[in-house]
Amino acid sequence: MAGTSVTDKSVAPDQKRVSSARARQEAALAAQREARRRETQRTRIIWGGVIAAVAVLLAALVYWLAVPASAAPGALQEFPIQGRTHIQRGQAHPEYNSKPPTSGWHYADQVASPGVHVDPIPNEVQVHNLEHGEIMVQYDCPTDCKEMVATLEAIVRTYPKKILLAPYPGTGHPITLTSWGRLKYLETVDEAVIRKYIADFKDKGPEVFPDEPMAKP
Repeated sequence: MAGTSVTDKSVAPDQKRVSSARARQEAALAAQREARRRETQRTRIIWGGVIAAVAVLLAALVYWLAVPASAAPGALQEFPIQGRTHIQRGQAHPEYNSKPPTSGWHYADQVASPGVHVDPIPNEVQVHNLEHGEIMVQYDCPTDCKEMVATLEAIVRTYPKKILLAPYPGTGHPITLTSWGRLKYLETVDEAVIRKYIADFKDKGPEVFPDEPMAKP
């Protein structure tokens, strides 16, 4: 008698149910992975923002510590001393921490003469003058300021030594007074303020030479 083929008709529906369940499980896992990816990305963005904010705050703190508390015209500013290193003419060096400079790198073999100068005095020269306790009176005139310069000249000429007048473009202030480690901006000529600055800070550099040479024995 011929054999009879028996087919289990329940296998196909079971396979479909298993496949469907597996598909749902894989979809759930994929959704979980996507959720974790988005959460990781969101966390990175948040931390990136936090780090950027901290960097900005640190930069502001460093600037606040490095820059004098007040740069307002008329306010006396004191700057960290950048040393007294002698350099050769034309030799490169780090930037000064004030404008005009108040300390730092300077030419060992050159100082400017006291009195009135019509041309700017190089930074590396005037710093040497400041080291000797001298005072720089400098002006920045984008437009004509003959009257102001004439008044400054009259003031400076009353001092036989250690006071220099010269133009200094680029400060953004009409007048700048500098001594060793100190600076003051002025918006107009104030003779009383200028003379007080000179009285307070002349001969206050690390190397002081007498106004008059010592008499030879």
